[in-house]
Amino acid sequence: MSSESFLPSQQLGLILIGLCLLSLVETYGFRKCTQYELNIHHVFCIRKKITNLTDAIGDIPRYTTHLNLTQNQIQVLPPHSFANLSNLVDLRLEWNFIWKIGEGAFKGLGNLTFLNLVENKIESVTNSFEGLSNLETLLLSHNRITYIHKTAFVPLVKLKHLSLSRNFITNFSNVLEAVQHLPCLEYLDLTNNSIISLDHNPRSLVSLTHLSLQGNKLMELNFSALSLPNLTTLDVSQNRHQVIQNVDLETLPQLRNLNLSGTLVKLEMLLAKYLQNLRKMDISNLELRGNHLNLNTVCHLLRNLPILEALVFQKNVIDAGNIKHLANCTRLLSLDLSQNSDLVHLNDSEFVAMPSLQSLHLNKCQLSFVSNKTWSSLQNLTSLYLSHNKFKSFPDFAFSPLKSLQSLFLSRNPITHLNNMAFKGLYLLKELNLAGCWIVMIDSSSFVHFTNLESLDLGVNNIRTLKHRPFRFLKKLKILILSRNRLEVIENSAFFGLTYLYYLDLTYNSLSGFHADLFLGLENLEVLNLSYNKISYETTRTLPFPPFNNLKSLKQLNLEGQKQGIQVVPTNFFQGLSGLQELFLGKNSRVFLDHLQFDPLVNLTKLDISGTKAGDRSLYLNTSLFQKLKRLKMLRLENNNLESLTPGMFSGLESLQVFSLRFNNLKVINQSLLENLKSLMYFDVYGNKLQCNCDNMWFKNWSTNTADVHIPYLRSYPCQQPNTQSLLIDFDDTMCNFDLGKVYFFCSFSLVLTTMVFSWFSAKIISSLWYGLYIFRAWYLAKWHRTEKEFIYDAFVSFTATDEQWVYEELVPALEDGGQPKFKLCLHHRDFEPGMDIFENIQNAIDTSRKTLCVVSNHYLHSEWCRLEVQLASIKMFYEHEDVIILIFLEEIPNYKLSSYHRLRKLVNRQTFITWPDNVHERPLFWARIRNALGNRTMEKDNAQLIVVE
Repeated sequence: MSSESFLPSQQLGLILIGLCLLSLVETYGFRKCTQYELNIHHVFCIRKKITNLTDAIGDIPRYTTHLNLTQNQIQVLPPHSFANLSNLVDLRLEWNFIWKIGEGAFKGLGNLTFLNLVENKIESVTNSFEGLSNLETLLLSHNRITYIHKTAFVPLVKLKHLSLSRNFITNFSNVLEAVQHLPCLEYLDLTNNSIISLDHNPRSLVSLTHLSLQGNKLMELNFSALSLPNLTTLDVSQNRHQVIQNVDLETLPQLRNLNLSGTLVKLEMLLAKYLQNLRKMDISNLELRGNHLNLNTVCHLLRNLPILEALVFQKNVIDAGNIKHLANCTRLLSLDLSQNSDLVHLNDSEFVAMPSLQSLHLNKCQLSFVSNKTWSSLQNLTSLYLSHNKFKSFPDFAFSPLKSLQSLFLSRNPITHLNNMAFKGLYLLKELNLAGCWIVMIDSSSFVHFTNLESLDLGVNNIRTLKHRPFRFLKKLKILILSRNRLEVIENSAFFGLTYLYYLDLTYNSLSGFHADLFLGLENLEVLNLSYNKISYETTRTLPFPPFNNLKSLKQLNLEGQKQGIQVVPTNFFQGLSGLQELFLGKNSRVFLDHLQFDPLVNLTKLDISGTKAGDRSLYLNTSLFQKLKRLKMLRLENNNLESLTPGMFSGLESLQVFSLRFNNLKVINQSLLENLKSLMYFDVYGNKLQCNCDNMWFKNWSTNTADVHIPYLRSYPCQQPNTQSLLIDFDDTMCNFDLGKVYFFCSFSLVLTTMVFSWFSAKIISSLWYGLYIFRAWYLAKWHRTEKEFIYDAFVSFTATDEQWVYEELVPALEDGGQPKFKLCLHHRDFEPGMDIFENIQNAIDTSRKTLCVVSNHYLHSEWCRLEVQLASIKMFYEHEDVIILIFLEEIPNYKLSSYHRLRKLVNRQTFITWPDNVHERPLFWARIRNALGNRTMEKDNAQLIVVE
C-alpha cells in the first residue's frame, strides 16, 4: 500500500505515537533519579538532597508506577506535585522535612495504593489527600501530628491500613472522628502517642480488625462506647502511666489476640466472658511480686479462656515452681517464658500438665541445666527455643522425650562440646541452631542421631578443622552454615554424605586453598559462599585439581573479600561449573583475570567484580575474557579504578541487560564499548570522570536519545574538566558534528590533488627552475667570464634517444667515415665525461664544438634536455655573433607544433634548415649541404681560436 493511501486519522495516530516516543526518549536519563535496573517502572531518588520536588521529578516518565524519594530535604509538597505521574501505585516520601502539604498535592494519583510519609515534620492533617480514591495504605508515623481534621480522610474510601504511630496525638476522639468515614479501614496504628483516655461518645468502626494503642498513657481500657464488632487484634501494651482498673471489652466480641505486655492493669477487671474467642494473649512484664498481680489471678483468667492457644509470659520473674502452677491452669499450644531471670534449672517435670504444647520459648533466661524429666510429657512439642542461656553441655538423653521436635534453637550458649547422646531420640528434628556457641570441634559422631535434619547452623563458633566425615549421618541435610569460625583445614571427605545439601556457607573463615575432592559428594549443591577467607593464587597456571569440578549443580558462587585479594585466578579455576548462574568476585583488593577463566561458565547470568581497587591499582581484564558468556544478563564492574576499556571487550554479551560501571575513572565512553549489546536495558556510569569533549559526543547524543537503555542520573553528570560547572548533557557538540563522509572525501580529494600538483610541480616547475638556473649560469659565464679554448669537435650533435639509430647509422658514417673532408662529432653516449654533471657535459660539448647540429623530430620537441641544448647553443650564437646552429629536420613538422618552442621557431624563421629527404637520390645533395654548412676545414687545419665559456 502506498503512503498516499493512509487515512488522515491514521496519519494523526502515527504523529501522536512519534511524539510519545520522543517524550520517552527525552526523559530516559534523569538528574536526581534512576530507574530500578530490573524494572523501569520503579524510580528511585534516594539521598539526592532534593529540595525542589517539582524540578526533581519533572523528567520522570508517565509510565512510572513506584517512586521512592526517601531521605531528601523536601519541605513542601506543592499543589499538583504529581499530576504528570498518574500511573503511580506506590509513593514513598519518608525521612524528609515535609511540614506542609499543599491543597491538591496528590491530585491526579487515582491509582495510588501506598503512600509513605514517615519521619517528616507534619503537625496537622487537613484536607491534603484529595484524589487518592484507591489508596489502601497510608503511613504517617514519626511526625509531629497533634491534630487531624475530621474530613481529612474522607477521599480515602478504600483505605485499609492507617499508621499514626510516634506522633503527639492526645485526643483519641479526634482520631475516631476522622477515621469513621473510612468504610474499609482494617488496621489502625496509634503506637507511642500521648493518648490518656478513650472516647465515650458512641461510635462504630465496623471494618476495623487491628488496633494498636501501644506505648500511650492510657488510664482506662473502657471500650463500651466504641463498637468494634470485627476487631481481632488489640495491642494496649506498654501503658505504664498508672494502674488501669477500668476495663471493658464487651464491644470486642471477635477479639483473638490481646497484648497487655508492660501495662499496669488489674487482671481481675478482665472479664473472661467477653474474651471467649481469645487465642493469644501477652501478659509479659506484669510484676508478679508487686501488689498489682499474683499467679492465682492469672490462673483464674486462663482457666476461663477455653480456646486460648498462645501465652506470652516474659519478664515476670517466674521460677520452676511457678511454671508448674501456670501449667495446670491452661491447655496451651505455645508458651513463651523468655527473659525470666529466675529460671536456672528445669529438671522436675515442670511441663507435665501441658501435653498439647507445640512451641516453647525459654530464650534469655539463666538456664544452665535441663533433663529429660523437664519435658517428659511434651510429646507434641515441635519447636524449642533455648538460645541465650548458660548451657555448657547437656546430659545424656536430655531431649529424648521430644519425639515430635522439628526445630531446636541452642544458639548463644557457652557450649564447647556436643554430647551426641543428649540428642538421642530426635529423629524427626529438621532444624538445629548452634550459632554463637563455643564449639571447637565436631566429629563423625556429633550428629549421629539427626538422620532427618535439613538445616544446621554452626556459625560463629571456634571450629578450626573439619575432620573426616563429620556429617556422614546427615543424609537429608539441605542447609549447612559454618560461617565466622576459624576454619583453616577441611580434611578429605569432610562433606561426605551430604548428598542433598544445596546451601553451604563458609564465609569469614581462614581457608587459603583447596585440595583434591574437597567438595566431593556435594553433587546437588546450588549455593556456595566462600567470601571473606584467605583464598589466593600467584599464577594463572593450570591447577592439577580444579576445586569446583565436582559441583555440577552449583548455581551461585561467592568469592568476595578474600583477605589478601584473590590476586590471580588460575586458568581452570572454574572448570566444571557449566551450570553456574551467579558469580561474585568483588571486594578483592587484587584480581587478575586472563582470557580463559570464564570459558566454562556458559550459563552464567550474573557476574559481579566490583570493589577491587587497592590504592591506584585497577582491575585487570583480558580483552577476550567475556566472549563465551553468551547468556550473561547482569554485569557489575563498579568501583574498580578502571580508566579505560578495550574496544569490543563486551561485544559477545548479546544477552546483557544490566551493565554497571559505577565509580570508576572512565573519561570517555566509546561506541565500541557497547557494540553488539542488543539486549541492554540499563547502563550505569555514574560517578566516573567523563569529559565534555568530542570524544564523548557519541555517548552524549546516544544517552540522551536512546529509548531502550536507561542511564541512571544522566542529567547530573558533571564535566570533569577543571574550572567548569557545566553538565555533560549541556555540552555543545556543534564543533564535533562533521559529516565524516564529507571529511573523508575532502581529505582523500585533497591528498590526490596535492599529489598531482606536486608531481606536476616536480616534473614541470622544478625542472623549469633548474632549466632557468642552467640558462642563467650559461648567460652569466658567457658574458662576464670568457677564456680562449681550442675547438675539439667540429660539431656537437643534439638528438633524442628515439632518433639515435638515424644518428649512428646515417649521420656519423656520412660525416666521420665517408667522403672528404672528415668531421669530428661530439655524441652524448660516446664523448660525455662519466661522473660529471649532465649540464656541465652539455655546456662543455657546445663550447668545444664549432657548430651544434640539431636533429629535429616530433620526439625532439618533447625532450627537456634537447630544449636545454638549443637554449645553450643560442646563447653562444648570440654572444659569438656567428652562425653556430645547424637544423636538420628528419620529418615534416607543421609550424603550429613549433609554437610552444619559441626559441626553435625563431631559429627556423631566421636560419636555413635542412630536411632529410625520403628520396634516396636526393640524399647526396643533403650531405653536401651539411658538409657545406660545417665548412671544409677540420679542426687540425684551422686550429682557430674561439672565445668559449670557462
